[in-house]
Amino acid sequence: MGTVWRAHDEMLDREVALKEVRLPGRLTAGERRLLCRRLLGEARATAALRHPGVVAIHDVVIEDGRPWIVMEFVHARSLHEIVRTEGPLHPVRAAKIGRAVLSVLRAAHGAGILHRDVKPSNVLVGDDGRVYLTDFGLATDARGGPSTDETIVAGIEGSPAFLAPERIRGEDAGAAADLWSLGVMLYTAVEGVSPYARPHALATMVAVLLGEHAPPRRAGALTPVLAALMCQDPADRLPAHDVDRLLADVARPPRLDPPVSWQQRMHVGLSARRPRAGALATVAMFAVLAVVLGAWTARWDAVGQGDAALQSVPGVTGRAATYHEDAGYTIDVPAGWERRVSGGAVEWTDRAHARTLRIVPARGDALAGLRRAEHAALASGGLPGYRRLRMTAVPGLGGAAAAWEFTWRGRAGGTPPLHSLHSRMPGYEFAFTAPDDRWTPGQRVYDGILRTFRARN
Repeated sequence: MGTVWRAHDEMLDREVALKEVRLPGRLTAGERRLLCRRLLGEARATAALRHPGVVAIHDVVIEDGRPWIVMEFVHARSLHEIVRTEGPLHPVRAAKIGRAVLSVLRAAHGAGILHRDVKPSNVLVGDDGRVYLTDFGLATDARGGPSTDETIVAGIEGSPAFLAPERIRGEDAGAAADLWSLGVMLYTAVEGVSPYARPHALATMVAVLLGEHAPPRRAGALTPVLAALMCQDPADRLPAHDVDRLLADVARPPRLDPPVSWQQRMHVGLSARRPRAGALATVAMFAVLAVVLGAWTARWDAVGQGDAALQSVPGVTGRAATYHEDAGYTIDVPAGWERRVSGGAVEWTDRAHARTLRIVPARGDALAGLRRAEHAALASGGLPGYRRLRMTAVPGLGGAAAAWEFTWRGRAGGTPPLHSLHSRMPGYEFAFTAPDDRWTPGQRVYDGILRTFRARN
């Protein structure tokens, strides 16, 4: 909606950027006033934000009835130009840029401002690597302030290929719409083309509404992030803090824990205090640590097993059933839980309390394996309403064990939110799921079951 000029501020002797509004022809006086108000709205919205990723506003000048915005000048290229001249970005670089843009969006949303036009041409990458989100010209006050919903063409503002479907439908659009646009921007960065770009605007908007796009081919580890952001239903999109964690995973390799002696590992495992519920390092994390040690030493008789281990858990009644599985372990599960075997996986279901425990053979790096599982689940849409709580290696074990904890809505319509904890260590992966509102008692049962796990020699 304007042209940005490189200019010189003679008063302060500095380079500045000067944004000029280019008014289309054949506009009514009212439409001209609307565009001028929009530019002033951009200046106010931008000036209200204090963030290193927002270009500073120095002044607004009215000349011949038109406003000009005097801004900080930055030596930078737009993401659109970078992709056009250099080709698609590596997922790691795209994740770093995306995380910087997300940081600006979080600051804007925290101030009650929606951007509404996140796209590659509005992202600047400075020569020093600093990333800026520009052009708040379509920004609105999410708390109910003045809006620029008046339009000149077609009743829709913004770039069609980057508009969230709810905005095209004319629905109230919140912060999730900006996150959707962020996902499309990232897709464009790694694939070189917008997923919804079509020959004309109407076809583009239809593609957005139908969710029709080619699956990403170059996104790599960024694929689940795209899937989590580009959900048709705003309620299914990841919240910003979870998106930030996923982008951080892609942008930097996992840190390896320093080597620790087996004596130190045993000391940490058996003397660690249990943190409060809510963090991943909970009662079940202690059990994960214990299982890792048990899987390597195959000496679990002294830890507590069978009826004694399970009957000490509140909510568990009756005797335990002992299973000697072909995968090389023995485990005690409360009587009444249904057992099902599928290939190498064994699953037990407590239908009375909607709990499930699944054990499958596992090989390779623990944390990497859980990340692959997360990526695959998100890419397939298998975790609606997904929210990651934690993805981490178990401290003190050199990366040999890891855990992934999250909540989700379940696959069946009307299913209450579910809470899952996947624990992985050499040889096995445990997956426990229970209703989120009854997670604490379910977690105690899970802990009791894991204390009976014995790897056979």
